[in-house]
Amino acid sequence: MIRTTYLANLTTLETAIPGTSANLDTDQAAVWTHNKRELADRDALFSNWRLKLCQFLGVPPGPAYSGSGGSMQLVV
Repeated sequence: MIRTTYLANLTTLETAIPGTSANLDTDQAAVWTHNKRELADRDALFSNWRLKLCQFLGVPPGPAYSGSGGSMQLVV
């Protein structure tokens, strides 16, 4: 479950965050309107999944969870 649910989703969510920069300059196009909170929404979703993984594993989130720019490593 960890590999197929949590780690698979974390990878997908994490790689989607940098891709939002392609749309940051679009406010409105035809009838489509860019979600101005897209990057924040994706980052929040990614952080939520990281927290869910920590809770599932029964470990407290480390200092990198607070958004301090650090990184988390999990050795399975």
